[in-house]
Amino acid sequence: VSLLVALADIGGLWPLDRVTAALSDLAETALSLSVAHLLRAAHDAGELHLPDRTNPSHACGFTVLGMGKLGARELNYSSDVDVILIHDPSAGVYHGDTPVAFYTRLSRALVTLMEARDSDGYVFRTDLRLRPDPAATPPCVALPAAIAYYESMGQNWERAAMLKARPVAGDPALGDAFLDAIRPFIWRRHLDFAAVADIHAMKRRIDDHKGFRDS
Repeated sequence: VSLLVALADIGGLWPLDRVTAALSDLAETALSLSVAHLLRAAHDAGELHLPDRTNPSHACGFTVLGMGKLGARELNYSSDVDVILIHDPSAGVYHGDTPVAFYTRLSRALVTLMEARDSDGYVFRTDLRLRPDPAATPPCVALPAAIAYYESMGQNWERAAMLKARPVAGDPALGDAFLDAIRPFIWRRHLDFAAVADIHAMKRRIDDHKGFRDS
């Protein structure tokens, strides 16, 4: 797919937005198929009880949010994919005693499918570090914990990151419900002086990183 997209790009057949959309569609399809495969395997092993084994992602209680360039459909040829993984404990799909351990295994298996290198290369580098407090939380965050984090401790850079978030794999209804629940965090009605100062500081760090200087 990347080769065909590159040919259309170099040949001037496709504009930039179609090129980035095609690469983003490739990543989204790869994630969707990988998630469906892992959910079906877990169902067949008796670890999950999916509502519809023929359509594993339907009401599965697990969603993948595309962030950054993937969320905005702006992937380029060298992009990795930034995702946040969320599961809903109230979905009634997982009935075991160790949900954190199960969804951690599921998350790691997803990253392995996307990143494992063989003679054909790999699919996409996959980054889970945009999730809430990545140093202290498991790879897949429970829905109530994720909502509580953004309501109480979400930072300005996370607010900016969420502007591009969208469900790309798993249960899209769960992803939409989560984004709707944190909408007041993403779209604040007012900004206080501290928030404005933080935004200025974030802009200065970006300029420093990119080597920009005031004229």
